[in-house]
Amino acid sequence: MATAVPATEPSAPSKTEHPAPRRRRTTGVHPVAIEIGLLAMLWFIVVSWLCFAWGGGVDFDLAIITLFCAIFFTLFLSQASRAAHDQRWRLRQESFRSFLRDDNVAIDRGTMRGRDVLIEVTLIPVTLAFGATLIGLAWVIFG
Repeated sequence: MATAVPATEPSAPSKTEHPAPRRRRTTGVHPVAIEIGLLAMLWFIVVSWLCFAWGGGVDFDLAIITLFCAIFFTLFLSQASRAAHDQRWRLRQESFRSFLRDDNVAIDRGTMRGRDVLIEVTLIPVTLAFGATLIGLAWVIFG
């Protein structure tokens, strides 16, 4: 025969229990990190035009690449402007130096250190721009 278990009410917190620790406020990516990536993309396009726009069929390829970069850049800016006016996305009011020292920068899957976010955002565009510069110089010098 089963016995009924009396329902227990949740007890009030005692004075010895500590409240849950407050989470530090997360902030977003600093605009300078995004600007570095975009400037590296523009640097890549300018170097490509200056170094490789000397042949017959190359000009057409560079024009197509530039057009695609302009399209994606415009899409990026349109989405960024929509997000900037959204109340859920707070604009960063700190200096770039404090962003690099911050260890609680919100990204899509959690938080990261500001320095790591800068590296992640700018590594590929800056590396491509340096690579295009070196290849372009070799192309111009050695022909």
